[in-house]
Amino acid sequence: MDDLYREQILEHYKRPHNFGRLDDYDLEFEDSNPFCGDEQHVFIRLDHEGKVAEVGFEGKGCAISTAATSMLTDELEGMSREDLLRLPKDFVLDLGRQHRQVRRLGGRGPAWRPD
Repeated sequence: MDDLYREQILEHYKRPHNFGRLDDYDLEFEDSNPFCGDEQHVFIRLDHEGKVAEVGFEGKGCAISTAATSMLTDELEGMSREDLLRLPKDFVLDLGRQHRQVRRLGGRGPAWRPD
């Protein structure tokens, strides 16, 4: 089972989904881990109904940081603005069930802010 998760992390690291800055976005989130230097910046465009229409991210970090952010962007598509604001602090930690490894991200919870 660990091999499956390891492969998923490597796949998202090598070919991150939704990588790249959005030119037009409604919400953004930035986080960094001062202990290891990981930095990620997520951009979200909402549709006319207030749901996530497009997500992009840029940043630098280890394989775990990049993979977790890539998996996060997949999960956000279609969510409402309200759903985004209610995401629990540990949401990203649950992605891929990589609790031990992803904790290195040092995430402090959602800090979504309008542009």
